[in-house]
Amino acid sequence: MMTINQAPLLKGLIITSFEKINVEDISDIESRLMHLGFVNGATIEVKRKSRLFKEPLLVEVRGRLVALSKAEAGLVTVEVKK
Repeated sequence: MMTINQAPLLKGLIITSFEKINVEDISDIESRLMHLGFVNGATIEVKRKSRLFKEPLLVEVRGRLVALSKAEAGLVTVEVKK
């Protein structure tokens, strides 16, 4: 298992879990991701990583392209779709 940050480009990925955060300010990130379709079992694909500092990442979820920061992408655990 790996986070979206560590995931290979252009491979089908399945979301397996979210890192739980206890800080109230950051819990909004989890809520935002879930509203965008980043839920357990969803299929996603990392389309691009910025070459400079590798941030942000462009991720396709439910047919939409979403830009994620490294911090946001590090919260989501994925595995390569078989």
